[in-house]
Amino acid sequence: MPKNLIVFDFDWSFVDQDTDRWVFEVLSTKLRRALQDRKSNGSQCTPDVVDQTMADLFDAGFKKEQVLDALRILPFHPAMRRAVTALKDRGETDFLCLSNSNEVYIGTILEHHNLTNLFAEVITNPAHWAGDRLHIGRRLPADGPQHTCKVGCLANMCKGDELDAWLAAHGGKDAYEKIVYVGDGGNDFCPLLRMRKGDVACVRKNMELHGRIKEEGEKEGIKVDVKLWDQAWVIDE
Repeated sequence: MPKNLIVFDFDWSFVDQDTDRWVFEVLSTKLRRALQDRKSNGSQCTPDVVDQTMADLFDAGFKKEQVLDALRILPFHPAMRRAVTALKDRGETDFLCLSNSNEVYIGTILEHHNLTNLFAEVITNPAHWAGDRLHIGRRLPADGPQHTCKVGCLANMCKGDELDAWLAAHGGKDAYEKIVYVGDGGNDFCPLLRMRKGDVACVRKNMELHGRIKEEGEKEGIKVDVKLWDQAWVIDE
C-alpha cells in the first residue's frame, strides 16, 4: 500500500505556541525579557540562548515540576489532535517531527496528550535534567562537524540535511507517494527545497516561512505545492 509522510515542525506548527518562549512567559516575565534581550543582541533563539536563560530560571529557584506543568498547559488545538490521530488510525501515513525545540519539551507535551507513539522519530535538540536544572544542548555540537547550509538554517541544525538523512535511511523519497511538510519558521525553508513537485508545504500564513517563500522561493527553485493555513481546523480539513 502506498504511504505518505507528514513532517511537522513543532512550535507554531504542531502546537499553537513557541515552546522556548512559553516556559518563561508562564513562569517569569523577568526571564522572558532576558531571553528576548539575548535574542535581540545578535542571537537567534538557539539552544545556547535558551539554555543560558534556563540556568537563570534554576538560579531563581524554579523547580522541575513547575517547568513540566508549564509545558502541560501549552496550547494544543483539538483540531490538530483530531487531524493527526485520524490519519494515524488509517495506517497510511508516517509522521516525522523536525524541530528546533528539544527532547524534554516535545516529549512532555506529547506524553500529556497521549501522543507519544505518533511520530516515527522526533529530530530535535538534546536535553536532560540534572535535578531541577534543565540542560539544553545542540543537535550539532559546537565542537563537532558543522553543516554547510547556505539558505539560513540555524547553526545547531540544518533541517534540509536532517530530512534528507531520514529519508535516505527509510527507503528514500520514492518510498512515499507524497511528502507533506507543516511549518512556519524561516528554518523550515531549507527542507522544502529538498522536496519534489507534487509534494505539499502547509505553510502558516503571515509567519516567517510564508515571507521567505514569497521573497526567495522562485529564485531558489522551490517545487512543492504551497498551501496556506492559519488555524488548526484548516489543517484538519
